[in-house]
Amino acid sequence: MASPFFFVSAALVAYAVAYWGYGKWYDRKVWKPSESRVTPAHLYLDGVEYFPVNKYVLWGYQFKSVAALGPILGPFIAVTFGWLPALLWIIFGNFFIGWLQDYGSIMVSVRNEGRSFGPIAYAFTGSEGRNTLLGFILFYILIITGVFVFFIATFFNIFQGTFWATLGVFATGVLVGHLLYKHRLPIVPTTIIGLVLTGISIGLGYWIQRPGADFLGAWTIPFWAVITCVILYLGSTLPMPRFIQPINFVAFFPTFLAILLILVGALVSPLTGVTLQQKAFNTWFTPAVGPLWPMMFIAIACGSISGWHSLVGSSSTSKQLDVETDAHPVGAGAMLTEGMLALASLAAYMVLSPEEIGKVNFAAWVKGATLLTSRYLGGDALAGVWNTFFSLSLVLYALTVLTLAVRFWRLVAQEVFSTSPFPILGHKHISTFVGLLFSFIFAITGSWINLWLYFGGSNQLLAGLALMLITIHLARVKAPTLYTLIPAVFMIITTLTGLGWQVYKFFDATRIGILTRRPPAEFVKPPLDQYPTIATVLNALFILVGIILIFLGLRMAYLVYQGYIRSQGETPSPPSH
Repeated sequence: MASPFFFVSAALVAYAVAYWGYGKWYDRKVWKPSESRVTPAHLYLDGVEYFPVNKYVLWGYQFKSVAALGPILGPFIAVTFGWLPALLWIIFGNFFIGWLQDYGSIMVSVRNEGRSFGPIAYAFTGSEGRNTLLGFILFYILIITGVFVFFIATFFNIFQGTFWATLGVFATGVLVGHLLYKHRLPIVPTTIIGLVLTGISIGLGYWIQRPGADFLGAWTIPFWAVITCVILYLGSTLPMPRFIQPINFVAFFPTFLAILLILVGALVSPLTGVTLQQKAFNTWFTPAVGPLWPMMFIAIACGSISGWHSLVGSSSTSKQLDVETDAHPVGAGAMLTEGMLALASLAAYMVLSPEEIGKVNFAAWVKGATLLTSRYLGGDALAGVWNTFFSLSLVLYALTVLTLAVRFWRLVAQEVFSTSPFPILGHKHISTFVGLLFSFIFAITGSWINLWLYFGGSNQLLAGLALMLITIHLARVKAPTLYTLIPAVFMIITTLTGLGWQVYKFFDATRIGILTRRPPAEFVKPPLDQYPTIATVLNALFILVGIILIFLGLRMAYLVYQGYIRSQGETPSPPSH
């Protein structure tokens, strides 16, 4: 039987061509970066927001700030259509769309004095465009936080002991930050200490298999969701150097190692005897997900393209870019590395049979990853250790990025509400609490696959809007625009259609809930299955959320289209620096 070796090898070659071939050519033709042009990191150097960072360090920061559950669980949903459509989207989405958005988001910010997308949208589309974009981002972050909180809580429940391993890594990160910023310990010995303590944390999770699964019955997931929200609250309100920065630094090592180990396992699969168990193509339509287009394209959120990346690139990475020529290895390099994560995840699912995936469900990634790696790293004797390692990596991918997302929610809320009739909602503690409260409610509904597709749709729509802002900038400076315009139009049409499908699904679930007084099983999970009326009301609320997302997306799409038409007739803008 076939092994994962061939498709993984083909995808890695395609990524290499995307980076060194198409990427370098596009770089010279469109952006034409210059090492002599002063970047905002030097121009506005303050040591807090603006400061130059080595490109390798900045690549690690960018990757760890963007890689989350999207490229891991997206293929889990997409493989229901068959592994071939998922593989083609992971390859070609990255090749022609994903890295252009990530790289362009950094460069458009650098060329506009380090501004984030809020001020850039104001410059290109006026106050109406800025306010629309910020409103869309607020709803988008609520959705992403809600669905991620559900999954983190579920992982803590499924993989007993993973919470203690995660707690150990977070404590290690706090200690590393203390050693670096308080005691000024050099980076090398601090890193060694961090790695040793991370290894101990994995051992801790392996040996402490408590509490057990469902130890609080139907209230176990809400319990872990509360614990997750407490961690996210700390990440949002504590200073970056005391919490998020050092924790993300420590978490980079096990999470990146997980990618490498899975890919190596796929490449040596002809020797270890691991074979493909999934079909290349199953169907054009599944009742749970919907039609292949547009739903598969938004299911693999982040694995091929992600709007979250544009927020990170324009709001922080661009302010740390040493020279313009570093933007390509940082932006394009980090996106293609995340593509490798999606590729590794697809390989982990492909070596499990549909029956196995159905049986272990959310544990499928860990089971497939352990199967691929344990065959060449210790066999069955160490399978339990690798199981703990991959379950920890899974949680770290979700939790570390989510701390940034909740912090970004708080910053956007401050910007939106500080001058509104309700300025108290802009207070950092109140805005964080309110955001987490809504996200907690979304999380415990249990309608995970439908919320995930809402997240994927809004995430990819944000990517399409980001590509349009990049296109407007390129048009203003009379640079070629088709390479970003065509992907932008494709993503906007695809995602708006996908969001419309999900609104219909929630409408149908609400209708059934009203008529039968019990929502469909896939739209309610314990403990809300005991309160069907509340579950139906929440499904109706998700109809409203979807309509708001579609309205804001359509409005923003119209405004950026107008901005693009205007930009074509403008005199070329001079470089900022």
